[in-house]
Amino acid sequence: MLRTVLAGLKARPLRLLLSAVAITLGVAFVAGSFVLTDAVGAGLRDAVAFETRGVDASVTAGRGADLDDSTLARVRQVPGVAAADARATVSAPTLGPDGRARDAAATASGTDEKLRPYDLVEGRLPSAAGEIAMERTSVEGFTLGGPVTVLDDSGERHVLTLVGVFDRPVDAGLGGANLVVSQEMLRRLDPAATVGDIVVRAAPGVSPTKLVADLKQAVGGNGISVVTGREAAARLLYETAPNAPGVVKFFTAFAVLAMVVAAMVISNSFTILVAQRSRELALLRCVGAGKRQVFASVLAEAAVVGTAASVAGLLGGLGVAAALQAVAGQENVYLPLTARTVIAALAVGILVTALAAALPAWSATRVTPVEALRTPGDGPAARAGRPRAVAGIVLLAAGVGAAVLALRSEMDDGAPLVVAAMVALLGATLAAGPLIAGPVVRALARLTPGQPAKLAALNADRNPKRTAASAAALTIGLAVVTLATTVAAGVETGESRGLDEQLAADFTVTSAAITRPLPGTLADTLAKVPGVDATMTRRSFSGDLGKYGSYELSAVRGDLLRPKVLSGRFDHLGPGQIAINKDLAQRTGLAVGDTLQAERASLHVVAVYDGVTVPGIDLGFAVVDLAQQSLLALDDESYDDSVLIRLASDADHTRIEASLKQELSSAPLAMLKSVSEIKDDASAPIRESLNLMWALTALAVLIAFAGIANTLSLSVLERTRESALLRALGLTRTGLGATLTAESVFVALFGAACGLLVGLGSAWLITEVAASGGDTIAFAPPWERLGVLLGAAILAAPLAALLPARRAGRGSLTAALQE
Repeated sequence: MLRTVLAGLKARPLRLLLSAVAITLGVAFVAGSFVLTDAVGAGLRDAVAFETRGVDASVTAGRGADLDDSTLARVRQVPGVAAADARATVSAPTLGPDGRARDAAATASGTDEKLRPYDLVEGRLPSAAGEIAMERTSVEGFTLGGPVTVLDDSGERHVLTLVGVFDRPVDAGLGGANLVVSQEMLRRLDPAATVGDIVVRAAPGVSPTKLVADLKQAVGGNGISVVTGREAAARLLYETAPNAPGVVKFFTAFAVLAMVVAAMVISNSFTILVAQRSRELALLRCVGAGKRQVFASVLAEAAVVGTAASVAGLLGGLGVAAALQAVAGQENVYLPLTARTVIAALAVGILVTALAAALPAWSATRVTPVEALRTPGDGPAARAGRPRAVAGIVLLAAGVGAAVLALRSEMDDGAPLVVAAMVALLGATLAAGPLIAGPVVRALARLTPGQPAKLAALNADRNPKRTAASAAALTIGLAVVTLATTVAAGVETGESRGLDEQLAADFTVTSAAITRPLPGTLADTLAKVPGVDATMTRRSFSGDLGKYGSYELSAVRGDLLRPKVLSGRFDHLGPGQIAINKDLAQRTGLAVGDTLQAERASLHVVAVYDGVTVPGIDLGFAVVDLAQQSLLALDDESYDDSVLIRLASDADHTRIEASLKQELSSAPLAMLKSVSEIKDDASAPIRESLNLMWALTALAVLIAFAGIANTLSLSVLERTRESALLRALGLTRTGLGATLTAESVFVALFGAACGLLVGLGSAWLITEVAASGGDTIAFAPPWERLGVLLGAAILAAPLAALLPARRAGRGSLTAALQE
């Protein structure tokens, strides 16, 4: 039997080729997901190693303790210390070439080259107060030797000379400074800057453990801790990698999708192969082969194909991971290949192939020896039976029931019901596929003129199970991508609508330095600009609410912010009034109509609101009139303030924006943004995630089309005599190819339509349940993207039929008739 299996593999390489392609793509997705997950960790570890390179000991301060110059001096005096530097980072906004403020952070150039967490790329590091070096990704628009304007904590401008460009691994999300200045300039930028940590390099021959022990004795205690560089790196890695499990789940979910689609293609392929080999298997039974041997031979064939394709898929997974990192814009591409990735990829590929081929292998054991006497194609066509119809009805009822319960439930309880409803509806669609494939294909054929369309409909309707199985993989792939696309578009649309509802302004002005407020008269100054209809001032501060404690509050003057009001009225706040958010209401039990007694003011609760979703604007736990700030504030400082600007209805936005920028030239820390820019900034992460989803699901759809091509190729082999007879009766090679192309298009249309309907229905259900829970999400299908998706499926169908059509048209008629 082993020799028979090997001989069969050698004799039928083309029949198994596209099955191997499906396995390869699926395994490539799994391997690529593991490699990409490991790449995130590898990049983070490299960044942490870069940040802590040369560090043998790290001195940090806990709560209630501070590090200063005297601590640094004592550290440097400890025996065994070769060098020590204090690391401090301060906010240092820069003015770009366009004159607008940019967020930036500065640190001082260290005294020891080996302890610097950056590499000099060009020029040199600052050695005087009037010099600066910039990180490579921030230097665009500036020239070496040219001026760079930096704003200090008070908003004063410092014009420095760019003397160098440095590089550091910014992709890992560690943050850090993108400017390097001298120690003297750092103190000018922020006199109150505190030292984050002191890094120490040991002298030759001194172990880190001994160095840490000596440092603990010299400066440890009273909230100051000393650890080795290795321990500091481990702590930094732990603090910086909280999202790794989410990344693993995200890519694992798409890997599972790819393997499900691949498994369906593989199962369909082996089902066709077993059906085509019924005479061969029957002959094996005639010469003494048992059922177990036949079963084992089919599984062995699947295992050989799965093993070879899995190895190819593992190598392809490295390419997938590299491509996705490149698409994401990462400069450093990591391709770690661990034993876990190798074992998982090979195991998944081989096991999925074996399981997918198990049912066809079991079907092969039911072939009786008398089948060897029959002519291929004499048997009845495989059609859907009553059990499939019952299963479809049960799944449909379960899906509709779960959907109804989800719509009537709270968000937490509704989420599992939504998942159950989506799975049940998808299962009902797949179960009903063979029942509706024939009528759908016949209807498409009536709408398509020409004899090839009629022949294609006959071929597809002859075996509706096979037609539905070919379309099922495409249905799953398009259902997922439609669901992801529609939900992402709904989130973007919901945020945009929420922004329009909550922000009655055309521009916002915020401070580039959160600790430095905008000028108090800025709102009045901007209100005088021709074309400006109204302005609003908002300031955040720490306030005292009497027996309820201190909270982060906002003081406003104007009515251009309109949060979602749960009770009461928020249209205008006057003296002695306060609006509280729902969290504060739950904590304190306060409600509309209650009186809140602070130390220096008595406030009447007039509204309970649900917060705002405007990026960069936070109302805190409560809002009061601007005149009340001085009565409630714990200190004289405010932070994170902003000015909102509404233009007249007939104003020229472009001209007035230029006028506003001119007025803001006297306030260098002020950053002007239009509402459209705020929307773009808010939707950018969604668009990036959506593009990544499209890239990932594209592989699943590619596997689905490989399945369609595989089915057509195998059906061409199955219908060799039939195709030859049609050609003998006058059908040309072009007509035969058109028939196969039409069949491919019909199958693709059927699968795409089912996928779009399931995806849109699931997306609607998700948006309804999420919206009932207070999330800003709307059902707004991106018809343009979905149209592109459907068009791509229709255009890809003829490509899937290209090779099968060429094969059907080749060869002599006499040889084909004798097949």
